[in-house]
Amino acid sequence: MTIDQHSSEEIAGLLNYKKVGGKMMSESSLSKTETEAVIELLNASLGGSAAELTALLSEQVFVTSPTLTITNREDVFASVVAPFYVALGEYTGAANGMQVLAVSKKDVDAALGAGLDDAEDETEFQAVQEMIGKMFDAVAQSMSALLETDIAHSLSGIDVVDQAGDFPLANFTKEQWFTESQFQLNISGKQNIRFHLCLPVPLTKLLVTILTEPFEEEETKEIGEMPKQSESHLDNQLNEQTQETPTVQNVQFSSFDNTETAPSEPNNLNMLLDIPLQVTVELGRTKRVVKEILEISQGSIIELDKLAGEPVDILINNKLIAVGEVVVIDENFGVRVTDVLSTAERISKLR
Repeated sequence: MTIDQHSSEEIAGLLNYKKVGGKMMSESSLSKTETEAVIELLNASLGGSAAELTALLSEQVFVTSPTLTITNREDVFASVVAPFYVALGEYTGAANGMQVLAVSKKDVDAALGAGLDDAEDETEFQAVQEMIGKMFDAVAQSMSALLETDIAHSLSGIDVVDQAGDFPLANFTKEQWFTESQFQLNISGKQNIRFHLCLPVPLTKLLVTILTEPFEEEETKEIGEMPKQSESHLDNQLNEQTQETPTVQNVQFSSFDNTETAPSEPNNLNMLLDIPLQVTVELGRTKRVVKEILEISQGSIIELDKLAGEPVDILINNKLIAVGEVVVIDENFGVRVTDVLSTAERISKLR
């Protein structure tokens, strides 16, 4: 009886594993750390496109924090309601791979005020094409700054899908697993445009690898073993140190007067200083059963989970970063920051 032995590559294929950045990684799942890293990378990169869209639409634009799920190729955009725009893009540079984007046409119609006329539909199509192109050019620039490497995005094509199932993704890629991120563009606090962003899992993992690699190298250096030396070499060093007579000298301090300071090099973070972030002040929260919600009417009082005079929460892109107290500035409400969370506390809030 003979037993066929599979190679490591064949076993990895059976388990949906693929080599990414020199490591064998699963193509159909992300770890908790990878998921958090991707969400934060997308959050910052999509936020970087808000300034570009604000200038393009001449209205203030905010991008909500994305959610993330793993989706099979056959189920991509299964939750998107037709009709919708679909756009294919390509990332090149340090990270190569495709991007598939779906945008709700109903939301676009409401935001841009388009009607059913053919000429208006063509104008809307061109507006959406320009919006997506500029948006993800800005996303690629933000990624390049955050990852400290060169990444570029190009828009391959855009079309309208009138019915669910009319977009066979298998015709465009052999990738089987994708990360699907859902987020919204909020325009002047009035209109929301829903987006579904899909990236192949290997591309997503490659971005995470580029993002976390410097930290992993630093940790490896810190916990690495000291180089081994032979016992005879150590004995010789001890003997030399014992025989040497120490020389004592007076300390010479350099003068601090008229010291020229070399101009500091520009920091990559300066590229992100103009990114608009959504600031929310939360007075409190509460939970109610459906019956109590249905009984709410004009004049009803809803009790919150905070006591009177207790600090309010200050959130940046829905992440708690500080607390403060409510004040009145002229005729407007404001908040005075009383305490800022430490770095460790802010990181714990993300987990």
